[in-house]
Amino acid sequence: MKPNPGGILAPNEIIGRDQVVARLLATLVQQSVLITAERRSGKTHVLEKLKSDAPGSWAVIKRDIGAIRSAAEFAQYVVADLYPYFSPQANFRHWLNDMAAQLGGTKIGPVALPNFSAKDWKKTLEDAIAHLDELPNIEKAVFLWDEIPWMLEAITKNNPQEAMALLDCLRALRQTRPAKLRMVFTGSLGLHHIVRQLKDKGYNNSPVNDMLTIEIEPLSSTDAADLAQRLCEGSGLQPADTSTHAMLAATVDCMPYYIHHVVSSLLKTPNVVTKPLDASTIDAAITQAIHSADNLWDLQHYEERTKPYYGTQRGECLALLDAVASSHAPIPMAAVIQRAKAAYPTVIQQDWIELTRMLERDHYFKRTPTGEVSFKFTVVKRWWIWHRNLAPVANAMGSGK
Repeated sequence: MKPNPGGILAPNEIIGRDQVVARLLATLVQQSVLITAERRSGKTHVLEKLKSDAPGSWAVIKRDIGAIRSAAEFAQYVVADLYPYFSPQANFRHWLNDMAAQLGGTKIGPVALPNFSAKDWKKTLEDAIAHLDELPNIEKAVFLWDEIPWMLEAITKNNPQEAMALLDCLRALRQTRPAKLRMVFTGSLGLHHIVRQLKDKGYNNSPVNDMLTIEIEPLSSTDAADLAQRLCEGSGLQPADTSTHAMLAATVDCMPYYIHHVVSSLLKTPNVVTKPLDASTIDAAITQAIHSADNLWDLQHYEERTKPYYGTQRGECLALLDAVASSHAPIPMAAVIQRAKAAYPTVIQQDWIELTRMLERDHYFKRTPTGEVSFKFTVVKRWWIWHRNLAPVANAMGSGK
């Protein structure tokens, strides 16, 4: 197996995702799913494997919808994705042809679709989904909508009422077609940020409370070490000892994206294939990527995304992140807030608590069973300390060492 950093893997090259895919498939028998995942955790490959492993009686439709900018455009793509499942004689095709004749057409792939106006996109979605009843051999129609929060954010900027209506429409469709229709929402921007923005504009509904939330975690330590071993062996890299592959995997938080990147960069190291691969060589490659001015692993994103995520509260969030990154060991949340408060003394306690919850939902933080907090991913913490030039500080529990 060769490293393929950032590329699309074949289903047989997706390591360690059998358990989460089995859970997703079992859940989809009963209800729709909201997937949460940190970027680079492999959610796209989980979706690909889900599609590959789904029962033959399911119609699994996967689409990245992050570039869609209106509910009408979204409705067009839903219709286009359903089109291949209906025969030329099906009522669905006749319905679509009649609308195209009335409204004029837009071509998406081989399908000529009506130009749905802002008025009729909702009815179009309802009618299109109703035609699923024409497919008795399809037990479940499962839509895998990747990057749905980006679409909703774009719609919100132009027309927040339309974003609210679309969320409510999708929820209503799930409620009215509970036997056959399933939706999977996922994206690198948390949907909770979009709902938060809409609530600030008067939205009072809970658009995904009927969906089960499932998080895509990094690989297990065993699977991550197995992936590292396969990539090293496929690249002719010989380990110095039996713990080398596990060390490589653990140092990048068992994230498959980074494991692929590390092995790929190791192949560019002079003489790496002529001597045993040791921990110092691996750590040097990881450190180089983290400290690269070229932002090789796109770690800059973790700071840049705080602008759209937190808006006017960005400064407070950066202060919280700096406080946690500066601590050697997990630190009590009260101590984190106390440090951040030094820069923003007028912010009330409840706002600090809500911000820490948001940072945890956005996968920056993790909490110990006793309530201490630390960065969830050591790669991000190492980059954060280096990029923001932070000095280590002993935490409130002792020396912090």
